[in-house]
Amino acid sequence: MKQSIFCFVTVFALLFAAACQNAEKTAPADLDSPQAYFPEETTVSANQAAPSDEADFQSKAADIETEEEPPAPPQQPNGGGGQPKPPIKNPKSEVPNPPIARQIIKTAEYRIQVENVDKSSRHANELATKHGGFVSASELSNTSYETSNRITIRVPAANFDVLLNDLGTDALHTVFKRISSQDVTEEYVDITTRLKTKKEVRDRYVEILRTRAKSVKDVLDAEEQIRIIQEEIEAKEGRLRYLKDQVGMSTINLELFQTIEYRPEPNAFHESFWSKMVGGLKNGWELLQGIVIFFVNIWPLLIIGGLLWWKRRWVWSKIRRKQV
Repeated sequence: MKQSIFCFVTVFALLFAAACQNAEKTAPADLDSPQAYFPEETTVSANQAAPSDEADFQSKAADIETEEEPPAPPQQPNGGGGQPKPPIKNPKSEVPNPPIARQIIKTAEYRIQVENVDKSSRHANELATKHGGFVSASELSNTSYETSNRITIRVPAANFDVLLNDLGTDALHTVFKRISSQDVTEEYVDITTRLKTKKEVRDRYVEILRTRAKSVKDVLDAEEQIRIIQEEIEAKEGRLRYLKDQVGMSTINLELFQTIEYRPEPNAFHESFWSKMVGGLKNGWELLQGIVIFFVNIWPLLIIGGLLWWKRRWVWSKIRRKQV
């Protein structure tokens, strides 16, 4: 029994000593110099594995940088190695053009009954002056039953509605009140653009006349073109001034009327005796001319009738013989 236990302890000690010796041999090879304990192939494979690990690290770092940086816009090919094209501007970043102011022509037709036409006419004139306008026309008329005054008022467009309301304060009865608006913005912008273009063309012709005209023909041709373009410019400018005036100053056609008791219209003209005498002579002369012209128009019938009258006896005798 004691011998078996001693043998087991001895074997276990030998195995433990062998294991410690193998551990001491392998530890320096791992820590100090792998080339001293491994063959050349192992060293080469280790050297090849190191760059692989470094490449994997660099690729991961590149992937991280790619995720952090925003993607760059695609570049257009230069097609010849020239300078790169400038970046395309974002249309949203550009400042939009300001809206075009509407060009409106306002006109009013207003007919009202008033108590006194003269008093209301003076009041209308005062109101027009108060609101920065003026009376451009006035027409007073009288009939057997009515007295009326037609007034045309020009007033700034900003005071158009205010003046129209103030004029209605004298109304006993409103017959009609019509307001119309005409939008001339399209025509206004078109004339302005054409005018600018024609002035640029005229300036180019003037420059040609000053610097490039070398012969009399060239001078005459340039002057003729300048004359034609200048006439067109003046016509456009006149139309543009008219539109500006109509837009800036609105028009009110006001008619004031007053009913009166019926009275016959007086005869303002009495014809004298001598005037009637001269008129009668003129009428007689015109009648004589009419008669002469009438007989000239029927001259064939006059000739036939004269022949029958001249041969009346012979014709009558022929008729009597046939009856017998």
